[in-house]
Amino acid sequence: MMKPTSLFRLLGSRCGRRDFLRGLLLGGGALAGMSLLPAPVRALTLPETGPYARTELFMGTFVRVQIAGCGQMRASEAAERALALGRRLASLYDRHDGGSPLGVLNAQGSLDEAPAELCALLGAAAAIHARTPQFDVSVLPLLQWRLSAGAQADATAPREVRELVDARSIRLDGKRIRLLRQGMGITLDGIAKGAVVDAISAELLRCGCTDHLVDAGGDIVAHGNAEGGRPWMVAVEDPDKRGRYPAILPLRDQAIATSGDYEQPVGHLCDPRSGEFSRLRSCSVLAARCGLADALATGLSLLPAASVAVGAAEHGAASFAVDAGGNTACSPGWLVRGA
Repeated sequence: MMKPTSLFRLLGSRCGRRDFLRGLLLGGGALAGMSLLPAPVRALTLPETGPYARTELFMGTFVRVQIAGCGQMRASEAAERALALGRRLASLYDRHDGGSPLGVLNAQGSLDEAPAELCALLGAAAAIHARTPQFDVSVLPLLQWRLSAGAQADATAPREVRELVDARSIRLDGKRIRLLRQGMGITLDGIAKGAVVDAISAELLRCGCTDHLVDAGGDIVAHGNAEGGRPWMVAVEDPDKRGRYPAILPLRDQAIATSGDYEQPVGHLCDPRSGEFSRLRSCSVLAARCGLADALATGLSLLPAASVAVGAAEHGAASFAVDAGGNTACSPGWLVRGA
């Protein structure tokens, strides 16, 4: 991008494809005292000596910050600064808001004096696309066609729609962004949430809060340790929601994101080159940055399970995949145990 201890649940289908991975604070490495919560949101009741926690709603999901090893006042001030930054960045990347920089770019086909953050994110997306062509932020026209096609969405998209999908036709020239083909559109849904999580985490580090976890509906960054020197723990939910967690792992100074059909019908992701539907039930990626993990989880979902690990390795990342038959495959560097 999405449970032992699901602190929050996805709101609506807009962000459903990655919101099944949940950050967990586990006592003694066990799931003691934690349960699956069907409520839209429920925060843990933390003792005064426990980590600071704050949850806000933006980007169509709940964004939760947990800070350990830091005084409550300092943690509160840092969380306020970091979440304010996150909200500002999210507003830049929101394609659903016609007045946002991305909304204006999609409507007009060009944007002068574009925010530096938007230019930087498009540059990062282009670099990922160069190695993983399945990740293409210009896929919006194809996604919109499939949405409008309804029952016919499994048919081949018209050539005129497929020709609008080409990341090479996005031009960055200083602060100016141009879409070289009329009718093109950009969606940053596959990278923006992870990038915002990275920015929130970086702000917490600048404020001196070195032990923290940021979870935006399953796009997660963890730095340092949880309370008591333990690693932060995360879990990947079974795509069939049978109460099992095929992957539980410690997270320290890393990021993780997952793409899958947990809240969406099978095949909600489509290959920007061929228009074919996704082949995996779930794809999780561990990486140094959440924006990278988010983008790879999206793009690599379109590969066969056996090819995902290779694709992740090209970016120095690790992966965990669940195929249509429920079989799992993980790459070297993925520390995992089932539950």
